[in-house]
Amino acid sequence: MKTVLGKRVLLPLRRAGRRGLFRLLRAVARALASHPRTTRAVGRFVGGLNYALRPAERRRDLANLRLALPGRPQTELSAIARESLCDASVGALEFLQVVDGAISAQQFLGPITAYGREHLDQALAGGRGVLGVGLHLGHFGKAPLWLAQAGYPVSIVIREARQVPPGYYIGALQRLGLEAIRIERDQAAAPRVLDALRRGRVVMIYLDQGVKNDGGIEIDFLGKRVPMPAGPLVLARRARAPIVPVFLHPEDHDVVIHPPLPAPAGSLSEDDPTLQTLYRMAEAEIRAHPAYWQWRYRRWGRE
Repeated sequence: MKTVLGKRVLLPLRRAGRRGLFRLLRAVARALASHPRTTRAVGRFVGGLNYALRPAERRRDLANLRLALPGRPQTELSAIARESLCDASVGALEFLQVVDGAISAQQFLGPITAYGREHLDQALAGGRGVLGVGLHLGHFGKAPLWLAQAGYPVSIVIREARQVPPGYYIGALQRLGLEAIRIERDQAAAPRVLDALRRGRVVMIYLDQGVKNDGGIEIDFLGKRVPMPAGPLVLARRARAPIVPVFLHPEDHDVVIHPPLPAPAGSLSEDDPTLQTLYRMAEAEIRAHPAYWQWRYRRWGRE
């Protein structure tokens, strides 16, 4: 009875609430587009409320932070958890502004410095495309958008949330110069990813925040044993495409491009050298910038 009630009543109500919240945030973002300082102030206020008014989620955030950052004092972990929500709220408002065309791509990106472009150029020269691996660190949409603005042929694999109007992000990304590969229930993304790689494109994916428990490969990550996506690495192997980590350093407004890694060979396992290298790099980046990672991402936070 409880399950039926949840599916028929509570779940639709939650989804309706999320759609309403999205419309409100979108309206607020548009209204504040010409006032960047106010946008940041409102975003930080919303993030602070999120931290203060959701004690169960706050306790879960802090438990995960204690696992990922052992030895840090409780006061520091609390500050990191709160700042993460503030930064994510500011990023959400600014991303809505650029998606709606209320601010330009240049305004959204700001003064970014890129390091390691030669690594990406080297990888693309092989003619098999590149699997670009990013992190949900800071305003993570800046890395693929900067690549597109710099003239690279960028495709990005995305899943549109249910509260978002269908095609909302897809059309906006295309206007911003990115090819969107949408993950859909009735259409596999794998053939489109392979096609983009074979056309010599940079296909950007995010590897850091888990999958549902019925998929992926189990790996130790930030103190937890969690399932992480394996599909993109398998596709890179099929296309014989190099893998290039592309990370945003939020504090310095830097895009850092690392040397290419070979696609995994043979069947993918936790011990694969490329897989281990990627996740150890991801851990190092997150631990270096913990206040900019999304600790409240629901699949990561779930036990």
